[in-house]
Amino acid sequence: MYREFYGLAEDPFALEPDPRFLYLPPAHFHVYSSMMAGINEKKGLIVVTGEVGTGKTLFIHALLKDLGGGVKTAFVFHPGLSLKDLLKEILLQLDVPVGEKEQSLAFFVSTFREYLNQRLARHEIVAVVIDEAQNLDEETLKGLGRFCDADTPAGSVLQVLLVGHPELDAKLGSEHLRPLKQRIEVHCRIPTLDRQEGRAYMEHRLKVAGQRFSGTFTPDAAVRIREFAHGVPRVINLVCDRALRIGFHRRSPVVDAKIAGLAIKELDYLRPASAGPLRRILSPGRTALRIYRIIMLLLSLALFVFSMRKLLAVLLHR
Repeated sequence: MYREFYGLAEDPFALEPDPRFLYLPPAHFHVYSSMMAGINEKKGLIVVTGEVGTGKTLFIHALLKDLGGGVKTAFVFHPGLSLKDLLKEILLQLDVPVGEKEQSLAFFVSTFREYLNQRLARHEIVAVVIDEAQNLDEETLKGLGRFCDADTPAGSVLQVLLVGHPELDAKLGSEHLRPLKQRIEVHCRIPTLDRQEGRAYMEHRLKVAGQRFSGTFTPDAAVRIREFAHGVPRVINLVCDRALRIGFHRRSPVVDAKIAGLAIKELDYLRPASAGPLRRILSPGRTALRIYRIIMLLLSLALFVFSMRKLLAVLLHR
């Protein structure tokens, strides 16, 4: 809707993880290069965490695109799976036939080990990338970790990249997973964007989307959006998209602080959780906002009933 008005060939702030839009300031470049090196240098077990919306899935898509032909990859998304189901999914991703009938865990373990040994003979690397890895239970993590033993032939072939929320760090810190944690060779965290990076991020996405000029977002607008989003790219994307739509309807060639403020007001339910205890609990999404409003409505109703009862008592005593 606003693309032609702002000289864009496509939506600059779409939420789909498109590797072309990957923006890598120094700290993010360090994480990305560590992921890449961890796989190519056969580090074995790699863990990357980050808050919701910091670009973890985009990092994965870029990584899968950039890995060389000598790396066989399996990408598992939202893995609320048992070890058996996880191994089955990995084998399917690697184009390994597993048959249609129900198989045992031992079958999938044996089949996967055989596949890894075949890759070893061809001097290839097998990279298993698991997004939302915090959803894996401890038994599945332990079972997967056994394949990463560098002392075994299969362990020198398999590289496992676990990507997830900070809860993954907490899970890996449990006593039951200590042996697995000791195998982690690369452990990184994706940071949020600082003020300067936030503005550069917006300009980068506009440029990739085909814009040939800069300054669509004024410095004040960029700062205001970044501060509201606390540097979280997904929130920045949502606010920028809304701001461009408002700017288009107003026929404004630039998005200034006022337009940014209007967009922020419309998307206040996205406000990150750092504005007090109640906001911290209720800010993550629309559902929480509705709960908050219901609570406020019930409190108001209770206050109204209490006031009416007091008034009625006064009238009856007259």
